[in-house]
Amino acid sequence: MPPEADNAVPADVPANETHSPEDSAAIIPLVPFVSQQEQPMIEVHAPHESVHTWKDFLIHIATIILGLLIAIGLEQTVEWFHHRDQRLQLEEDLRAEAVSNRQVIARDLKMQELEPWFEQAIAAIDRGTPQQGKLHVTLPPAPCLAGTIGTADYRYFAPSEAVWTTAKESSLVTLLPVEQGRMYARLAHNYYLLGNVRDEVYHGCNAVVAMQDRFAQPMPNASLLNWTLTEQQAERFAQTASDTRMAIKGLCFRLRWSDVYEQGIIKGEDRADVKMMSVNQERFEDPLPPEPNSK
Repeated sequence: MPPEADNAVPADVPANETHSPEDSAAIIPLVPFVSQQEQPMIEVHAPHESVHTWKDFLIHIATIILGLLIAIGLEQTVEWFHHRDQRLQLEEDLRAEAVSNRQVIARDLKMQELEPWFEQAIAAIDRGTPQQGKLHVTLPPAPCLAGTIGTADYRYFAPSEAVWTTAKESSLVTLLPVEQGRMYARLAHNYYLLGNVRDEVYHGCNAVVAMQDRFAQPMPNASLLNWTLTEQQAERFAQTASDTRMAIKGLCFRLRWSDVYEQGIIKGEDRADVKMMSVNQERFEDPLPPEPNSK
């Protein structure tokens, strides 16, 4: 090619237009277009490791299984310690509640002091002779207080079941051994029966107080009341007094029964049922705890 060809001006550029070296530097070079099909592909190379054998595969699987077993074992160990701590805390709370309940039961057993009045009322009705269709009976004021169970000196308080109820609702009962859980369940059932008898005493005492307000009048001796009853009223009064007296006996029996179980909980026994088979209303192995001094 002739040397002057290097300085030739393109045909589409007018001949009278010239470019300085500075204009040439500003010219943007054209990049040839390459289609997507013409772009180089990414090469995927096979791994440099050798192909796994059955032995390598089994070792790999065994490693995974061993890791899973270790993880599960650690989790179960932590769970076991957690459940053990929960069980120990539950047993301690139940023992503390049992100690408190024995003190409550010792106080509630004073309800048996109400029985003599009801026996006296029944005997007075049986001995009385109606005159002109009326029966006159002289009795001391009833020991019951309207709207409550107890006397002016003391009140009845139901033993607490808060710990056992909470344990059942939170499914912590399943942490206890079977024999121990059975004892707590029987105690809870006894407290249910105790609540029923308590209601009978409550209704009976209220009925007696209502009849006293209706049929009894104070005598010159302020410690006695004169009851004036028809034969039907006297019979109803005697029956109510008898029912209430029996309810009080049942209440005291359930209280003593509950105390045997609470006593077993404190001592750590788990077969209180065997002891309960020989229990009756009059005889118990251990005495009730002394009542705490009240301020």
